Amino acid sequence: MRACLSLLLRSRDARPPRPERRADFETKIFVKVNLPEVLRRELARPGWRGESVAIGTATDPYQPGEGRFRVTRGALEAMLAYRNPLSVVTKSTLVQRDLDLLAALASVAQVRVNMTITTLDPALSRLIEPGTPPPAQRLATLRRLSDSGVPTGVFLAPVLPGITDSEDAIDAVAAAARAHGASTFWAGPLRLAPLVKEHYLGWIATAFPDLLGRYERAYAAGANAPRAYLDKIEGRIAAVCARHGFSEHDGERHNTAPRNQTANQADAGQLPLPLFQLAP
Repeated sequence: MRACLSLLLRSRDARPPRPERRADFETKIFVKVNLPEVLRRELARPGWRGESVAIGTATDPYQPGEGRFRVTRGALEAMLAYRNPLSVVTKSTLVQRDLDLLAALASVAQVRVNMTITTLDPALSRLIEPGTPPPAQRLATLRRLSDSGVPTGVFLAPVLPGITDSEDAIDAVAAAARAHGASTFWAGPLRLAPLVKEHYLGWIATAFPDLLGRYERAYAAGANAPRAYLDKIEGRIAAVCARHGFSEHDGERHNTAPRNQTANQADAGQLPLPLFQLAP
């Protein structure tokens, strides 16, 4: 069983957007300041069996507010006190601040820090992930963690159709992951749940207007792209993983294992998605 720990930290943008464009998540901060205390009580329960705890599955535990509130650090101190295994998912270089705790815990329990890197293109990264550290800085953080004995991995998620799904783009991230000490690599296709879909399509309309109609048709029936596209992208990811020596089991742990695909079934350019072939 895998337990999930959500550390909700929202911090204000240093450059306030125009009032009509401000959203709640940009202006309101929710901090669960008693989380470390509650976590210690849970870890001390007789019924707790030392399951691995996943930190960062709902929101990034190293958002800027963590620098002030130190909720994540308190959680790591609790995990170390009980020698409890954990995994962390983040895009932030702030994770380096807690290298002492992560390295100490890694010496007595199973630990992994997974860095999300969606592209190596700095300009594209600024467009799709504004306010996050550049890819080069995330890779440097990955190397520092790995060199300090903390196992690391890279998540390329989500893979954006028509934007970051070329084999060259995926391969570049996987190659950089391997070069900077990552022992696991996982990539997953874009899923557009309700509310997320509306927000994302609004962004596509502004940033990539030529793709809007294709996205609307592809995701009209639900949260996932057409099965034919998913099969192709999963085959492409499998080919990249094999090329760089990453195990396919990394994908199976996230329910994204390739389905009967081989390396030569994935062409190298942006995928000719079924969504791109539909009539207007």
